[in-house]
Amino acid sequence: MLGDIFGIIALALMSVTAVLMLLRKKILKRVKNLELVRRIHVAIAAMAGLFLILHVAYFVSYPVTLAVLMGYVSAAIALVVWLTGTAFLERFRDSLYFHGTLSLSAISLMVIHSASAGLNIPFALAEFILVVTTWTVIYKTLVYMGKLKASASIKS
Repeated sequence: MLGDIFGIIALALMSVTAVLMLLRKKILKRVKNLELVRRIHVAIAAMAGLFLILHVAYFVSYPVTLAVLMGYVSAAIALVVWLTGTAFLERFRDSLYFHGTLSLSAISLMVIHSASAGLNIPFALAEFILVVTTWTVIYKTLVYMGKLKASASIKS
């Protein structure tokens, strides 16, 4: 029960940071302080990471099933998301694209992990989230590839 609560809190906080970044332009029009928005994002993401670690630590001794394996994969992706976020803060080129698409993937895998682990998330909702995430990642990849192609043609 406690481990499930930690996992749900982690998922909710990760979703909040994702929505915050999706709406960052609208938020910046009102707040006009990019550094504040970044600090809020990093603080919420850090709390999400803490609750994710608590969730994994609580369930680490459970037998490995497909649902548990999906949870471990999503936790590993969340670690990569943290690394790409750090790379973005260090001004590493193109890291924001990977950060955003991996965040979407981690969140969708976490929802599917929750649904298959027996929590009260209907499979239809998990499937819908997976389809929306897949199409969003495909769209963002096509946009990114278009930018790369345009950038390459400008340099030529």
